Amino acid sequence: MGMSKTIKVIFSLALVVFLALAATKIEARYIDYGALHHGDPSFGCSKLHPQFCKKQEANPYKRGCETEERCDRGLKK
Repeated sequence: MGMSKTIKVIFSLALVVFLALAATKIEARYIDYGALHHGDPSFGCSKLHPQFCKKQEANPYKRGCETEERCDRGLKK
């Protein structure tokens, strides 16, 4: 009922060859630096819509709040 040793070896070799071929078909995708050569225009920035070309701060600075200071911390009462 069990497979013979020769069949197991052939099956194992075929599996290794299949996996090796499958691994070579995978293309590496990466982001290159080509997009950075033209600067960093904002999304939607164009000559037709110059108001979108203004850069704004992504995360404005907010001073932290310690519990000892008893500040609001954004909690609703």
